[in-house]
Amino acid sequence: MIDCHLHLQDERLSSCLDEILATIRVLGITRLVVNGTHPGDWDAVARLASRVPEVIPCYGLHPWKVGRESGPWLEDLADRLRADPRAAVGEIGLDRWIKDFDFERQREAFAAQLALAGSLGRPVTIHCLNAWGTLAEMLETVPRPRHFLLHSFGGPVGMIDRFVSLGAFFSISGYFFRSGKESKLAAFDRIPRDRILVETDAPDMAPPPELVRFVPGGGGSPEANHPGNLVAIHEAFALRLGLTTNDLAALVEENFSVWFGMGTRTVQRPITFSSDSQRSSML
Repeated sequence: MIDCHLHLQDERLSSCLDEILATIRVLGITRLVVNGTHPGDWDAVARLASRVPEVIPCYGLHPWKVGRESGPWLEDLADRLRADPRAAVGEIGLDRWIKDFDFERQREAFAAQLALAGSLGRPVTIHCLNAWGTLAEMLETVPRPRHFLLHSFGGPVGMIDRFVSLGAFFSISGYFFRSGKESKLAAFDRIPRDRILVETDAPDMAPPPELVRFVPGGGGSPEANHPGNLVAIHEAFALRLGLTTNDLAALVEENFSVWFGMGTRTVQRPITFSSDSQRSSML
């Protein structure tokens, strides 16, 4: 099995990292796509990738962190990607849900990172909340890899076909099996099966209690999600799709290889910034 999106570098998991790794190996979780969110945690992601063979590193500036970066962060990102041919770009995106956001600055950071991923042929993981129309428009106009992941997809069902036509993959998290999230879960009934992936987003997006089999540290509140819960998420999602767990794991493996393997095919479209100074500062 593959956890297609998580944050293993998060401090909430650091004290029990050895236990987590032992658990995922027993369970047969063979790859962990670990996403950085800002320059301050990129070194931690790199250290994990250097010593944990299951880790695939991703580096990106999350929209919640836009405005907190300092220095030549985009150059640092480019250097890290060039230094590690395994590395992908993520977690990046757009978010109008958070308070006091600077949406134009989010757009600029997102466009610059998409263009960098496209130029280097790297896969991309995208976060989006309350900005789906703008996201689709940018994906149609900005240079980028042909395929990208909309992680923990919670967008409008009516936009699924549009995103599919743009090359999207969609990952489901265990959080959508909670009560009150039925509409989010139902969206995955409409997504083509060759575009489906599965994630934990650990230590966030914990599944409902009945799907929590592991808690970081071995006890306490299940608020922090454990990567080992991927197995229960697979079982619940496979049941919904009418598949065996093994068949779902094989489907995810195949879809994952397309998402990661097609990064070298790039959609070449121009980036637009609101001013020349913004272009030079971002690129």
